[in-house]
Amino acid sequence: MEQGDESLRILLIDDNHDHARILQWAFKKTGRKDEFTYFDDGSSALQYLKTTDSGGNIRPDLIFLDLNLPRLDGREVLRLLKSEEGTKGIPVIIVSSSEREEDVRKAYELGASSYVSKSSILDDVNPVLQTIQAYWGSAAKLPLRK
Repeated sequence: MEQGDESLRILLIDDNHDHARILQWAFKKTGRKDEFTYFDDGSSALQYLKTTDSGGNIRPDLIFLDLNLPRLDGREVLRLLKSEEGTKGIPVIIVSSSEREEDVRKAYELGASSYVSKSSILDDVNPVLQTIQAYWGSAAKLPLRK
């Protein structure tokens, strides 16, 4: 789907409510009207996504996923997202406080579309998010919404 000026539907999965609020605030501050659905754990987010296949919810265009989640780790959430027919085509951006090489490598091996350090977003919010929005909101061609 070509996004152009159309808003993105973003699923945000992060157990840190403050980080989630900052990310949502920062996106709104750039002037876009992107829609967020937020979950603080991977299990609830996966359950929500299952209902998109049955017509109950609208599938997101993009997923922001923290790696260090309680109960169901973000790596496992990513693995499950990329193994399911209904979700494997949704781009997943890892937003993590970890900058360890093994975490970055594993995320890409599991199918992440991008890996962004939380510190780069929280320290310098506008330029990083504007780059993300410009790429995923305008430059990248996303599949049509179902």
